[in-house]
Amino acid sequence: MSVSVKQHPAIEELRPVQNLKIMDLVAEAGIDVAGWAVKADGQPVSNPRANPNYCYEWAFGGNGSPIALCIWCDALDMQDDHIVFEANLRVQALNLESITFDRRAPRSVRSRAKDQAARSRSFDERVQQAYRKSLPVRIVVVDGERAADRELGLDSSKVTARRLDSSDWYVHRYSDETGEMLLVRGLAPSTPEVQAAPSSESTRFVDQFSIDEPEKRKSQSTSYVRSEEVRQKVLQRAAGICECCGEKGFATSSGKIFLETHHVLPLSEGGPDHVCNVVAICPNDHRRAHHAIDRLELRDQLFEHLAVLYSIEVGQVRKLIADESNG
Repeated sequence: MSVSVKQHPAIEELRPVQNLKIMDLVAEAGIDVAGWAVKADGQPVSNPRANPNYCYEWAFGGNGSPIALCIWCDALDMQDDHIVFEANLRVQALNLESITFDRRAPRSVRSRAKDQAARSRSFDERVQQAYRKSLPVRIVVVDGERAADRELGLDSSKVTARRLDSSDWYVHRYSDETGEMLLVRGLAPSTPEVQAAPSSESTRFVDQFSIDEPEKRKSQSTSYVRSEEVRQKVLQRAAGICECCGEKGFATSSGKIFLETHHVLPLSEGGPDHVCNVVAICPNDHRRAHHAIDRLELRDQLFEHLAVLYSIEVGQVRKLIADESNG
């Protein structure tokens, strides 16, 4: 089922009628597209505009380059006579990731959800960059057969038309706590809120491996490799709130929020280094999880948290962890 909404006349003026190639629009936005011409192994691509490593993405640029985002025309709205885009791509990514963990879902659905979750994360990360550095963004407005939000992962959208909006857009709001964002067309923020946000492009959330001394990190990870990507996904998921007791982590001297990442089923017991087996908790609860007399009961509590988070049964969480552990 596709989404089709009658829009405000100002939004209808933005609706594209030509199916322009995304590579050409990204280049028009000032982003280097040289990488589209080569494969991951360095071999040339016969048709760079159809390079699957790029052409299906939703966000481009960043890290010193201009930022371009693909947004459905039907997802736009009006607020105070301005065209806006309001969404939460972080929650969308989490919902899609929960599908990838569900072994009851067909392999094709889990694979599609995994790709869409990564694109949601990429979109969210670029919005954060633009917000924290007060950068304008360019919007590629797309139209076609848009899958309803509830069908993400289960179905794919089909773009039939694209255009690069000539106006700059600005991120007026981004919540580190929830991931909610508000982008406004052609109106730079007039408040100092964006300037007050952290200037670093790195995450606001850190754990024990982020700030430990290099020698200590090396000794901690000698036997069991811990993925930085997994840790960062879990820290972003928790958004600074302990996933055990619900208290906010403490602020470090750099202003970042500290929690400790913990494998619910320990690596030493065969637990996988995967987001379905890792939580972000406060130092006190982390010590409890390892040493308290009720540590096994606490483990069950954390399993229940993951079950609620991903809307599946506790037994299914345990099975997912076992499946990941077995490869």
